[in-house]
Amino acid sequence: MITKPIIPVVVMVPLLLIVLVIYSIGAIRRSVKIRYKVLAILRITIIVVLAFLVNLRIMEKKYDAKVEMKNLDVLFVVDTTISMWAEDGYGSGTRMDSVQKDAEYIIDQLSGSNFGLIRFDNRSQILAPFTQDHESVKDAFSTIKEPDINYARGSSLNVCYDDMKSLLDSSNAKDERLTIVFFISDGEITDGSTLQSFAELNELVDAGAVLGYGTNNGAEMAYGSWGSKVQDPETGKNAISKLDEVHLKSIAEDLDVDYIHMKGTSNLTYLLESIKSGSSLTVEKSDTVTYEDTYFRFVIPLLIMLMIEMVLFIRRGRL
Repeated sequence: MITKPIIPVVVMVPLLLIVLVIYSIGAIRRSVKIRYKVLAILRITIIVVLAFLVNLRIMEKKYDAKVEMKNLDVLFVVDTTISMWAEDGYGSGTRMDSVQKDAEYIIDQLSGSNFGLIRFDNRSQILAPFTQDHESVKDAFSTIKEPDINYARGSSLNVCYDDMKSLLDSSNAKDERLTIVFFISDGEITDGSTLQSFAELNELVDAGAVLGYGTNNGAEMAYGSWGSKVQDPETGKNAISKLDEVHLKSIAEDLDVDYIHMKGTSNLTYLLESIKSGSSLTVEKSDTVTYEDTYFRFVIPLLIMLMIEMVLFIRRGRL
């Protein structure tokens, strides 16, 4: 059992206590019999407690819950080299800020799918194999941090290939599943390597897109808690990272998916609607723990108590 308060408890408790104290003082000062004062204080106490429980949003654990599932395995392959922290993401953030916003949007729009996550910089790492636990994938995205500037050794788009093939193979081994890939990068290659072909993965991918982040003019890259700028070792000036669409379009062509230069989540709307319309739904047992809201159990008695108080107010002409 967990709680997800609507209003923070540290704010809600003082507010409810103030209401309780003011009402109780008013009840005590009335020129009525003691039993009416006690009943009035009892009623407001019940209302305050019920309001607190509704706000607390107590969630009960449910195991093996039946959920509506899509026949989709959605794989995110995310470039996490230092250039993805260049400060030309759409809006006012970095490229990675935009990536995390878009990934959460995709997960929400394709809810009911299985999701997997690969990140890559100097090396590739599977942060989440395909899972129904959407929150764990979102949490995995939130753990992505800029690499240590001393660890960064240039960008290559080839290092993720083996992990991609591994997860795509695992998806294709399942019956009647569609495999969706979102390859996310700014397309830069700065380690002197040549982009390899991704064409052999084509038959393992049913749909998806290569999502490009950044701008043609480029931007500086900040790192560390002080926001220091990455330096170009050749010039000694602040390094500029630029979007390289040539590489990204090449990967998109190899995988036979769309290339999209990302300027907002709206760029994904048509593609996601197309993916959803091509998927099918099944009712299955989830392999993860789910949580069910219980606030509605307290809403009805709260409304009843408020109605009683309103009737008494109308009859008395005062609280």
